[in-house]
Amino acid sequence: MELVIVADLEGMSGIAERAWCDPARPEYARALEQYAEDVRAVSQAARAFGIARIRLLDWHGRTVPPNLVTSDIEPALLPLDRHPRLAVLLGFHARGDAPGAFAPCTLLPGLSIEWDGRPAGELALASRWLGEQGIPLLLVSGDRALTAEAELWTDQTTAIAVKLARSPDRAECLPPDRARAALVDALQRVLARRSWWWVYRPSSPIDVTVSLPADSRERLLVSSMNELFHRLDDLVARAGGIPTLARLASS
Repeated sequence: MELVIVADLEGMSGIAERAWCDPARPEYARALEQYAEDVRAVSQAARAFGIARIRLLDWHGRTVPPNLVTSDIEPALLPLDRHPRLAVLLGFHARGDAPGAFAPCTLLPGLSIEWDGRPAGELALASRWLGEQGIPLLLVSGDRALTAEAELWTDQTTAIAVKLARSPDRAECLPPDRARAALVDALQRVLARRSWWWVYRPSSPIDVTVSLPADSRERLLVSSMNELFHRLDDLVARAGGIPTLARLASS
């Protein structure tokens, strides 16, 4: 059995300002250190429970300096194979139109998604991508707005809030040691209870309406997450953003 840590940056412990997530800013190195510490804490908790292999997958494909992640954490190879695995969604942010959220965004500024009549963000995309592959989701983490979003999209899975937004650009963070202790405790409790390992399969067909920054709307009716990711990447590229989802697709 292996654990894949699907990680984003804005929702990691100790990242209190949105500007730190900008690679052009000097604080970016500090943000990556916080990212790596959260990943290490989760990895160590999983290994203590007997998980043999830990893989790291950055949700947006960002490069994490190798010296920040211990050598026993391997990069996830895409597309994911059929090896038995579990997953954690670590450090995610809330959807772009979420109220009271730190660094809210859905793929690019001004884009929003409605899925089967519900507002959806990257948490919904990631959880259903895992679910389509039959991968149980054990834990999600982020700010308080992300955990509220989790009540809608991953309601059977433990969600840990490590910060509270004071504005879209600033958050009040738990002390990082406390936040990581909460992540470790939650993961170990879930690993001990197989009935808490939940698979979130997407609806069939997948019916998504995307609102773009230029006030246009497009309905996507697709049969798989792979197809949805390719279509979303096309829309993001047309809107001037950087496509990052199709690399996750298996075809």
